[in-house]
Amino acid sequence: MAGMNDLETRLRATLSEHATNAPPGGPLADRILDELEAPAPLLRPRHGWRTWSLPLLAAAAVAAVVASVVGIDHLHTTASPKPPALSHGLSTVPASPSPKAHPSPTAHTNPTVHSSPTRVVPPPDPAGVTGFRATDLTFVSKRQGWALGTADCATGRCTALFRTTNGKTWTSMPGAAFNVPGVENCSSPCVEHIRFANDKVGYAFSADTLFMTLDGGTNWVQQPGLGANALETLNGNVIRVVSSGTGCPGPCNVRVETSAIGSAQWTTTWQLPANGFVGSVQFARAASDAYVLVTRNPAGGASSETSTLFVSTDNGASWTPRGEPCPQTNGEADSEAVAAAPTAVSVLCASRGEGDKNQFLAVSSDSGRTFQRKGLAPFVAGSVIFTGDPATELVIAGATTYLSVDSAATWVRMPMLSGVSFLGFESPTVGRAVTSGGRTIWTTHDGGQTWTPVQFG
Repeated sequence: MAGMNDLETRLRATLSEHATNAPPGGPLADRILDELEAPAPLLRPRHGWRTWSLPLLAAAAVAAVVASVVGIDHLHTTASPKPPALSHGLSTVPASPSPKAHPSPTAHTNPTVHSSPTRVVPPPDPAGVTGFRATDLTFVSKRQGWALGTADCATGRCTALFRTTNGKTWTSMPGAAFNVPGVENCSSPCVEHIRFANDKVGYAFSADTLFMTLDGGTNWVQQPGLGANALETLNGNVIRVVSSGTGCPGPCNVRVETSAIGSAQWTTTWQLPANGFVGSVQFARAASDAYVLVTRNPAGGASSETSTLFVSTDNGASWTPRGEPCPQTNGEADSEAVAAAPTAVSVLCASRGEGDKNQFLAVSSDSGRTFQRKGLAPFVAGSVIFTGDPATELVIAGATTYLSVDSAATWVRMPMLSGVSFLGFESPTVGRAVTSGGRTIWTTHDGGQTWTPVQFG
């Protein structure tokens, strides 16, 4: 027994020495737990090994650190670490090594979705503005942005403008000299959208109204003339699409105008020829490329009434017609929506006369010169598409949002982005979405693979 006691004494002395020289356990454990709480990536096709093994190994490491620091005598089963958390990551259906050219529309509509129940709620607004509901967003960096919307006031709902400098905390700004939808029936002056070019210069606009600010949104001045059906700022200039009313039978006198950022002078660089029915005009921009998609009237199988894509590769200074971008294979197809990424552009196509049964994406990697047909997808009429990097596509189809990270070959449904009222990207990886009637702003930093919410009260 004396030998055993002596061995126990030496063992305890050795353990005590190791414990004295060990690094502080609390900060190390906290760092590992912080890593566990970081957003988990979408499991892309062909990366099937990256499942739950890494978070579970990290959890085991936490247990090992706790055991070495507090000593074996004090380790109990209740000291196990909290389970790893995911921040709305998605697991897609694994793709086959050689995916079909046209996967089934129903093959990717029920993926496994992991979501964290935690919601980041902003602190109360210092100015006391409550009940904010966002309708449009604009960001000039990963963290600095503005949200246009409505809020509670003494007489009902009033126009509200919020700003963030860290992407998480939002504070209200005074000076919004216009109405928005939901405020006084959007009586004039009424704006629906907001875009900032930098931390000083911004634009608030609707089809017949344009305001500009030169001090970050504190003061707004209404600009003379028309507003903008669409407006985007990039590369030191502004491009807007304008029209002068409807009844042609769609929008009339459609044209594109450009301006230097902060200037009130606009130059017309493209005018839509007045020939036939115009169903709609859509605009998309990325890097130095810009796209205007003009839809026509495909009713009755009129083969001449195809859509036309107009392309600019010099920031809107000149434009080239590219014709109907949808590949005309297995019957006629019409483009219905457009989205842009640097050097790439995608269009949503519908086979004529088949309604929602045969919709697909056509993708170009050469700024709209040529398009390749991609797989079928479970979309509905009126779907809208967005893109981050050239391989990432997001589609809002009714109340549902779908994501593809392999150039539209396979799709995954995104339940957390249900009922999206706004979706956009300010870079190939960073994007924002608004859901819950404007109550929740979602942010992705990985091209739409994971999303983190900020919810207003």
